[in-house]
Amino acid sequence: MADNFEKFSDPDTKQASTDGMGKSGRNSNLSLVAVCRIVAIVLAGVLSGYLAHEVHRIEVNEKEQNQLQELSQQRAELTAQNVEFYVQNIERSVAQFTGKPQLSAAIENNNITALLEFEKVLKSQLAHIEAVRFFRIGEAQHDAKTFPPIRFAELELIRFAENRQPTQPEALILQDKRLLTFVSPIPSEPGIPVVGSMMVSLSVEGVTKALELNNIGMGNIVLAQHFGKGSGSAQTVAQYSVNAVGEAKLAPVANSPWIVKFSPSYRLSEQAEVNIPFILTGLVLFSLALIVFSLWLGSRIGERLQSVLDRGNTKNTWQTITAVATGAEPTVEAKDGRARKADILDVAVADEDETLLGLQEREREASKRRIETPDDSEGSNEDGIPDIPEFVFRAYDIRGPYGKGGIDENFAMLLGQALGSEALDTGDDTLIVARDARTHSPTLTEYLIRGILNSGCHVLNLGTVPTPLLYFATETLDAGSSGVMVTASHNAASQNGFKIVMGGKCRSEQDIKAVRSRILANNVYQGKGEESRFDIVPGYIDAIFSDVALAGDVSIVVDAANAVPGIVAPKLFEELGCQVTPLYCDLDGSFPNHEPDPTIEKNLIALVEKVKEVKADLGVALDGDGDRIVVVTSSGKIIWPDRLLMLFAKDIVSRNPGADVVFDVKSTRHLNNCITEVGGRPIMWKTGHSPMKAKMRETGALVGGEYSGHIFIKDRWYGFDDGLYAAARLIEIMSLQGESLDQMFKEFPESPHTPEIRVDVPEEKKFDIVRQLIESGEFGSGKVTTLDGIRVDYSNGWGLVRASNTSAHLTLRFEADDDNALHQLKSLFVKQLRAVDSTLNVDWKKYT
Repeated sequence: MADNFEKFSDPDTKQASTDGMGKSGRNSNLSLVAVCRIVAIVLAGVLSGYLAHEVHRIEVNEKEQNQLQELSQQRAELTAQNVEFYVQNIERSVAQFTGKPQLSAAIENNNITALLEFEKVLKSQLAHIEAVRFFRIGEAQHDAKTFPPIRFAELELIRFAENRQPTQPEALILQDKRLLTFVSPIPSEPGIPVVGSMMVSLSVEGVTKALELNNIGMGNIVLAQHFGKGSGSAQTVAQYSVNAVGEAKLAPVANSPWIVKFSPSYRLSEQAEVNIPFILTGLVLFSLALIVFSLWLGSRIGERLQSVLDRGNTKNTWQTITAVATGAEPTVEAKDGRARKADILDVAVADEDETLLGLQEREREASKRRIETPDDSEGSNEDGIPDIPEFVFRAYDIRGPYGKGGIDENFAMLLGQALGSEALDTGDDTLIVARDARTHSPTLTEYLIRGILNSGCHVLNLGTVPTPLLYFATETLDAGSSGVMVTASHNAASQNGFKIVMGGKCRSEQDIKAVRSRILANNVYQGKGEESRFDIVPGYIDAIFSDVALAGDVSIVVDAANAVPGIVAPKLFEELGCQVTPLYCDLDGSFPNHEPDPTIEKNLIALVEKVKEVKADLGVALDGDGDRIVVVTSSGKIIWPDRLLMLFAKDIVSRNPGADVVFDVKSTRHLNNCITEVGGRPIMWKTGHSPMKAKMRETGALVGGEYSGHIFIKDRWYGFDDGLYAAARLIEIMSLQGESLDQMFKEFPESPHTPEIRVDVPEEKKFDIVRQLIESGEFGSGKVTTLDGIRVDYSNGWGLVRASNTSAHLTLRFEADDDNALHQLKSLFVKQLRAVDSTLNVDWKKYT
């Protein structure tokens, strides 16, 4: 050891070195390296802290604030829409009421008793009414002492109504009271002389619920009234209060002087949080890498410095430190006093340093591979936004082709989390789930339930049952009033979808489309829900058995089209005491015998033949999920659902005089007379189970129906569309009257008519074609109705064109006094359609 040391030492220091180098040299080396390492780590820590602060400021705070502002603006706009829908519903209800001829007569005759009775009826039909006031035309006077007072603002609204000028709702702000004022002319129908007006004052409870809808705990919401510049400050109309943590976003309520101010709460701010664990992980990894590098660099600097010192030159120690730190080549002093460059061999590289360098190189290569590998996240586009097709979100349910690009497992899971979150917003902590018998329904249901549970919402799984049993569960079980049915109803086996009930109500078009917006905005909750199961079939059958009474034996053929009604229908009718012949009641989701759509006549051929073969009293055809019905008589005659509604209207309205009956635009015009003859009020409305049920709730109707087979019975039942219950009530009527269906339907008028004629058009064009037809179609003197598509009524018949809400086609239907008039109607409508789009082709042979 001494011989080696002589090569690098001055002679004057040789003896001292040989005496104590083994211990003191080693301690000096370790001390200097340790100091360099500590300094390097401190510098690395300072740099890491600074970077963490900047990353948090830029990547977390700013992004969270921007995201929170976007979510708040969305909430403000959606809440404004909710208030707008509430206002529209009130205005429609008021206009329908003021359209009653009896009310006009009572106003003209100043019949106080009749007006008081009308006031009583309106209060029973419309929630949250505080006062109803009637004014004969020109007689309204300023009166600040009455309640509610008639101020100049109310007088102006009354004058507008009397002149048939548009009116807007206004809030009456008193010291301790806030009222909403709606004014409508009497009668409400345009073109008829006004005889007076009606002013309805409502509490703000209803509009407050509209503010709360889907917003529970999400923010502080204020509905303010402001009439523009020069009108003073805005006044608060209604408020939903929670603690706010961000600035307010504004959204005007259309056709009103109201503005929604939405201030986000902590709960909403949680949804705007940036993925801090992901960022933190990156910072920790970077800091660790920086510390490792600092340790290595500190060790190298310390060892190189110590190497210089070990050679005995301490005069230029600081210069050497500076040179090493700055990356310059250090110099050492030779024996002759002249500086020379340090030889590479002067600094030893330890084995562990080589290993460390190798690890660093491998880590860089691995990092490079991670960066260059593309993110191939399934179910998302290049921006990371879920790929949620818009066309499957239809007017009253979600429906489309099963598989990639349509409705698949990823779609079902995202939908489940959104619907679970929506249920929690409405106050339900459990979603009731069921499915039909399609081959892909079990898989979709599994992923739907996963998504719901991920939101923290619980699931009550009913298994494979018809849709009416899901509706029945939401009406009768304590678990909750919200549910999802996995089904594509009457559509082909390649289709699937979802029917949704929230808070006991089926979703409207805006509600359905809002679900997609919720998914895209990631406006969902995170949690862990629990799944349980329940057999609803026994309770459903018992409820119908307790309600329906048969006075004799009835034989029935049930065609379930190999769909889910086959599980329940035969058992139900046997329990009621019928002789049941099942037809295609075994489950097969490919529907091998015929499609599960009973409104297509060719799908009824086997049922007609079986009814005749077994000499049954009637045949019943149910659709793919059991909410629709078509009936066949013992002679094989098909009773289409609009005519079936005539029988139900006669039975129910005759026991409930004055009851409303709702039917859709595709239904026969003979329904009007049949309903009025038994003392009811006919109401035509939009096609679709969701808008029909909403109209029945609005009007208080006891029965309603569509040409497509949905029958809604509120009399003794719950008002949802249920093909099985409708069949049970029909059998009850037959047994009580003791007549065959053929005999009973002879008393109802029938004219030449077509079935639903379906013209295939691209999904994206169908609504535009109908819009152009409404704007440019030439239909002469016919009465045009544009509730849903365009229906034109003439003295000898009517025709209809509407866009289907469930498939890519237009629906046409015609009815006339004779075949010649029917042919003329079809020619007129086809001519007008081809003027809009010359490529349209109607295959009449399919319908003859």
